[in-house]
Amino acid sequence: MHDRRRVPTWALIAATSVAWVLAAPTVARAQSAEAEAMFGEGDSLMKQGKLPEACDAFEASNKLEPRAGTLIRLGECREKNKQIASAWSAYKDALTRVKDPKKKAIATAKVTELEKRLSYLTINVPDASKLDGLALARNGTLVDPVLWNHAIPINGGEYTIVGRAPKHADWSTTITVPAEAGKITIDVPKLEAPKKQVTPPTPPIVETRPVSPPPKHDLPAPKHAQDTDTGPSPPMWTGKRKAAVGLAGVAVVGVVVGALLGSSAKGKQNDAYALCPDPQTPCADAATSNDLISSGQGLALGANVTFGVAGVAAIAAGVLWFTGAPERDTRGHGVVVVPKAAPDGVGLAVAGRF
Repeated sequence: MHDRRRVPTWALIAATSVAWVLAAPTVARAQSAEAEAMFGEGDSLMKQGKLPEACDAFEASNKLEPRAGTLIRLGECREKNKQIASAWSAYKDALTRVKDPKKKAIATAKVTELEKRLSYLTINVPDASKLDGLALARNGTLVDPVLWNHAIPINGGEYTIVGRAPKHADWSTTITVPAEAGKITIDVPKLEAPKKQVTPPTPPIVETRPVSPPPKHDLPAPKHAQDTDTGPSPPMWTGKRKAAVGLAGVAVVGVVVGALLGSSAKGKQNDAYALCPDPQTPCADAATSNDLISSGQGLALGANVTFGVAGVAAIAAGVLWFTGAPERDTRGHGVVVVPKAAPDGVGLAVAGRF
């Protein structure tokens, strides 16, 4: 006899719902708008043959939203662009995300195919070359030390390997890796220590002192010193003082001549008085006496004029002597003494430029 227990209705409904959920196909989630836009741009660029730009677009789409389908398209683009190592890596990344059996088969086949076409680069660093602080870079990108001495898949092309270490000279080399099936090994040498720079000796310090000008010596005045505005001081006998001496001579001569004329005039007057002592008394020698008196008056007048000229000459000589002190004189000094006739006698005229 069987023990039949009735199953509750709610349990049957729940079991049926779970079965339907498990049996229902997985619904694909829609790709983001940004990732979809970049994916579409990559497709368009590939059709135009712009492979580098197309690969960049697929790469951007995958960064926005990683998907197996995007990685497969990226692998196709890299392969057409002869970037075998990058294509192989994209297909391998697709295998980690793929769920569609068809896409999985495509990615698996491509990984197997491209492994046979990969090129490898080995950066070999011997123990003797491993310095403290050693750093290696490939085309400006640091190479992790864990990758040293290992064959690493790499795209074909030209690469510059640079090595640096503190207190050592840099080392570099450039290589070309084939696009497919190439195996390149680079041995990094021990970096050389920089050569010591010889510091040139410090030049001695020479103390410089200002050079004193040579002492000035009194030099004889040049011949034309008196005719120039600059130069040595003129001699004591300036033009004015020479004129003063000349006028002084004229004054002396005038005094002497005036004295002689005065003496002669006095003698004639005495002779006239001797002939006719009393002017009120008629005199037989009156005519001769008058002639003597007239001649004496003429001599007296000449003496007065001569004394006057001598006085003027003496005054002028004194003025010229005191005003003719040595200084930078002008040109054309000169004194001229000439006789001068006047209605009332004879005199001297002094002319000159000072």
